[in-house]
Parts: sequence; structure tokens; C-alpha cells
Amino acid sequence: MSADTVEEIIRKAVVDGEFREALFSDPDKALESYELTEEEAEKLRGLEPDFFDAQAGELEERISRWGVPMGGGI
Repeated sequence: MSADTVEEIIRKAVVDGEFREALFSDPDKALESYELTEEEAEKLRGLEPDFFDAQAGELEERISRWGVPMGGGI
């Protein structure tokens, strides 16, 4: 298993709304450039969009508390 790759995908889905949308609308295409086992791909396909939306919202809130301007949100 490639835990680093899975973490990279999850991190990207949290901070990149476009990638997150692609991950849920066409997961096979979104994941095609990553070397994943079938088990890893299946687990990523099984994640709920709400999880990423909540994480992205929390991250945006933390960043705004730091006073860092966010161009159009995450």
C-alpha cells in the first residue's frame, strides 16, 4: 500500500475544490495518474464528499484567523 500517495490525494481533495469535485463525479479519471492498488482506489471511491467539504471549511477558517487573504476560497 502506498500510504503517502493516499495522503497526497486526500490532502489535494481537501484544498483543491476542483479536484475534489472530479474525485466524486469521475473518480476513475481523477485517480488515473496515481499508482494505487485496487483496494486503495476502492477506499478513496468510498469516501463521502461531506468529509472533504468539512475539512476544507475548517482549513479556510483557520487560514482566515491567521489573516492570510484567500483569493476566492478553497
